[in-house]
Amino acid sequence: MLLAGLATGLVLVFRGGTSTAVPKGFHLVQARGPVRHLRFENLLDRGTAIDLSSGAASRAPMTQELWWNESSGLTRTVYRRDGRIVADWVEQHCQGSGPTHLCTPPWPYIPYQQLASDAQRPKSEFRRVGTGTFRGRRVVWVEQLYQPPGSKPSLGGDQVAYDAVTHQPVALRTIDRGGRFNGRTFSYNSLEILPDLPGKKVAFVVPNGGADRNPPSTPTVVTGRGVPAARAALGKTPLWLGRSFEGRRLRSVVVGRDGEVTQKMPGRMLLPARFARFDYGSFSIKEFGQDRPPWYLEDPPAWKLVIADSRIAFARDGILVVIEAAGPKFQLDRAAALAVAKALRPSDG
Repeated sequence: MLLAGLATGLVLVFRGGTSTAVPKGFHLVQARGPVRHLRFENLLDRGTAIDLSSGAASRAPMTQELWWNESSGLTRTVYRRDGRIVADWVEQHCQGSGPTHLCTPPWPYIPYQQLASDAQRPKSEFRRVGTGTFRGRRVVWVEQLYQPPGSKPSLGGDQVAYDAVTHQPVALRTIDRGGRFNGRTFSYNSLEILPDLPGKKVAFVVPNGGADRNPPSTPTVVTGRGVPAARAALGKTPLWLGRSFEGRRLRSVVVGRDGEVTQKMPGRMLLPARFARFDYGSFSIKEFGQDRPPWYLEDPPAWKLVIADSRIAFARDGILVVIEAAGPKFQLDRAAALAVAKALRPSDG
């Protein structure tokens, strides 16, 4: 049993098959006991995939896959955009030792776990808030109650939808309660509970300094300037839009590294990826050669361009191209994405 794309960050290794080599700066930690496995899809996400030949647009969904080993406290989180891995990391959800030792499940597992026993036997900590349908299934929505000291119980905003027949959780959402955006839904995810994995067959790959409580940061370090430096950084001729594009002059060319930095190893960048960035004022073009940044680990398919997370991303000739707006004057829409993609050409130095 293999997972595709286990190339960087944290990985799970399934023994008995071909496994990805452990990256430099990481080591294996054996799971202890069963490993919970869940999959979510962000239903509020507006990612779009565009066919580069026809210009046709389709949805590019964002999914989150979660593996949680309660005994060790380790959690692996993988985000995929249109089926391709864009982020992948490990966290440690146990803190302290002895009497202060505390382990908590990761979000969004928390509301599901806390409300999992409520479908048939509501408790005082939960409240049924409504019914409806979800993907053609009748569901019951249940919400957790919070009770601060000296106060009456109040709705907390985390809701789980249970299938009215099977009583299995199928969706999660979070609603603002009494704040500035009262009643607004901030997150909405489908939920799929996958079979547990035996701990003896699963190992996490974590940084040598240990897994952090939170995801690693992804800083950028600039190391040089100019088109010759860009060629050296990518190992091939970079792409550009010329000295100007639609009235926007090329302002600078810089090169550097993107990577991961953990709290337990603050002075060391893990899995660095070299880049070249062309700045056209209202937008920039950031390109990666052999290595991929920790925030976009797998390229979109060769015939697709993806617009999501305030970025336009596509791959050409082994280069990952990422376009980011620097102000409101450049709109990241389909027309702009196709115009830039078609105008890119090898730099002339």
